[in-house]
Amino acid sequence: MNWAMLFDAISLLFILPGSFMVFSAAVGAVRFGSTLARVHAITKPQTTGLLLMFVGTIIRLVSSPSFSVHERGDLGILVLLVLFALMTNPVTAQRLGRVARREGLYGSEDQLTRNDRPAAYHPRRVNPDAPAE
Repeated sequence: MNWAMLFDAISLLFILPGSFMVFSAAVGAVRFGSTLARVHAITKPQTTGLLLMFVGTIIRLVSSPSFSVHERGDLGILVLLVLFALMTNPVTAQRLGRVARREGLYGSEDQLTRNDRPAAYHPRRVNPDAPAE
């Protein structure tokens, strides 16, 4: 077993779980019903899976026998993509959650807990004299 095969196996150990996590994010986006559940299903595993796949790709690039200028350029682009994904994914999820909460895109009434309901649904906010739940 040579070093190239070892580094290929290590990069595969990062790429396969990462691709599974990105696939599970896509399945979660299709299967979940409410907007907030979809946002949660999309952002968490997608970011982690993307990072795992990038780490595997970086390991593969660094361990290539001809680590030339072209591979270094690819490495720089991958690092920029990682930074961009880490900066934009949380902000996008937060904005989607705020819009969903403001517009009332919660899902069906029977799926909501007390803390998920908007302020107008709380009896004490609508009627301050109402008994506490």
